[in-house]
Amino acid sequence: MSDIFEEAGELEFEIVTMTDEDGTDVEFSIIDNVASGTDRYLLVVETEKMDEDETQALILKEVAIDANDITYEMVEDDAEFDRVAELFAQKGEDYEVSIDD
Repeated sequence: MSDIFEEAGELEFEIVTMTDEDGTDVEFSIIDNVASGTDRYLLVVETEKMDEDETQALILKEVAIDANDITYEMVEDDAEFDRVAELFAQKGEDYEVSIDD
């Protein structure tokens, strides 16, 4: 799966739409993905905040796949988050990962 590709001199990102607790749809741009064991994770940024210098990214974990949809959850376990963030940091050629405590 190629998440980032160059087209006509511009980077385009795949988009994933999540529904928040209030039922509002929020679009996220997929910056990168990584597998760890049998789990797959996405590094995403809220699409409307993509142009900010220091945008906060989220790590989403793939939790279910059916015929039409893939379901993701935010990684909230601290140990899992730190482990996966380190994987993205090691891989991140086009971005920098820093973990806020």
